[in-house]
Amino acid sequence: MAKVINDLREAQDLMNLSLYAGALLIQNGAESYRAEDTVERMCRSVSNISRVSAYALPSAIFLTIEYDGETISNFRKITISDTNMNKIDKVNSFSRHFVAKDFSIIESYDILNEIDNEDENPINLHIGAGIAAPFFTILFGGNFRDFLPSMIIGFLISIILSQISKYKLSFFMNNIIAAFIISVLAIISVKLNIGENTDLIIIGDIMLLVPGVAITNSVRDIMSGEFITGAITMIKAFFIALAIAFGVGLGLKIMGYLL
Repeated sequence: MAKVINDLREAQDLMNLSLYAGALLIQNGAESYRAEDTVERMCRSVSNISRVSAYALPSAIFLTIEYDGETISNFRKITISDTNMNKIDKVNSFSRHFVAKDFSIIESYDILNEIDNEDENPINLHIGAGIAAPFFTILFGGNFRDFLPSMIIGFLISIILSQISKYKLSFFMNNIIAAFIISVLAIISVKLNIGENTDLIIIGDIMLLVPGVAITNSVRDIMSGEFITGAITMIKAFFIALAIAFGVGLGLKIMGYLL
């Protein structure tokens, strides 16, 4: 049986819940159209709500519904965090269950809060970075002497990024610092005769910083007609790439003077 809400307060609670789900999707790296579709489906699961319209941007999500002849609008500001496919999957699963079943608003908030506050095991992230980076190095033409230093640098840079994120610096500064450290460590590893190709070690490790998901999402949004959202995401990806280039260049320049 379709869900029904009884008063304006419940309608506002449903809007806040839907916006929370949409915001969780965007801040964890989901496409804007996915967030919009999730928000609209959750609101349309209630039979006496009509004319649902959601619009998502990388920094905010807006929602308008019509209930009992009255139009209600609301929005939620979004703070972007790292890409987390696990949380995106869990929010997607929650939204499907919410539409299919009669969850209460309180139960639904508890589920979303649990997803939002779920901490990833940092060791898994660091190990994953240490495994991925050297294979990128090999992919771009590196040899097995480059494998070990690239793996160590990838592991270390993941730890460093998790530590500097505590200082709430901008994404631009985070990427400059990380790229600078990668280039410095790559040069040192070659000077110590651990690695052989400085450039290939650097390339393999900066692949951990390259905003591949952001670029993919921006193209998807543009292809879906979401030009503003796609352009905003593409601009952010451009500045991340610029920060990476600046950090690597700075590291090479400084180490060139010192060595």
